[in-house]
Amino acid sequence: MLKLVLYYLPRTLGIALSFGLVFAILLALSRWIRLSELKAAFASGVHPFALVWPVLGLGLVVALLSFFVWGWLKPAAQVKFDALFNRIYGVGSPAGVLMDKLYAPPGHPVFYAQRIYPDQKLTRLENVRIVEQDGTTWVAPRGEWVEGAWRLQEAYRVETDGSVVKVGESPVPFPSGYVPQASRSFDSMSLPELTRVARVDLEARFPLARRYADALGALVLAWLAVVIGLSLRESAWAFVAVVAMLFGYYAIWTLAARFSQADLFGPVSAWLPDLTYALLALAFSLRLR
Repeated sequence: MLKLVLYYLPRTLGIALSFGLVFAILLALSRWIRLSELKAAFASGVHPFALVWPVLGLGLVVALLSFFVWGWLKPAAQVKFDALFNRIYGVGSPAGVLMDKLYAPPGHPVFYAQRIYPDQKLTRLENVRIVEQDGTTWVAPRGEWVEGAWRLQEAYRVETDGSVVKVGESPVPFPSGYVPQASRSFDSMSLPELTRVARVDLEARFPLARRYADALGALVLAWLAVVIGLSLRESAWAFVAVVAMLFGYYAIWTLAARFSQADLFGPVSAWLPDLTYALLALAFSLRLR
């Protein structure tokens, strides 16, 4: 059980980095306000932006660290979490027909099949789509999964220039040593793998955009926190600002996911929290000039 908790920690680490930075910035500025250090600094000719730039540098460092957490550390931990969870609670791989399965072996094309009918003698495929690394796309209504290849039937090949070539039956090499993980979620895919998957699976584009947006969120939150903190006149308002900022960001973050589920704005909705807070930070920055 302790291992499950440890493997779950990276999921919260990315959020903790961004939110903890907001708390630290406003707590520090609250103390400076209470001790009148900000008034003394401004009275001596220090421009508010002289305090903004160091905080933005710190926000950039935290954003890069968050990018590593969201892109690589969290997916690796999620794979181990899922494997251990399945072993403890006896959850196995899905049986029978596999629906909407997508495989992205490193260094190979992205393979997608709407339905896979596993069989010891011959595994059948339906509604197949394969995207090669140069952008060439194979489309076929059916096919067969044989050793070392997906053998497509009645296939068409769409070249990178948009031209369509009727191929008929054609095998597309599939790495024989690769063991597909049919139950893998987007959360368990590293950033490069999710990028390859998003080229063929539209549903993967929002999780991909969210990883970039969540990492950038640390920088945006730091920007807004420092300009709000420098605008405060009473230290007591710092706590209110922390609660309002974190609650507001989480509310918009959740709303963006609802937009994605409703097919509104597509992957662009992942950037809604950052865009909203960046506009607020810009407005407060103009007030400090």
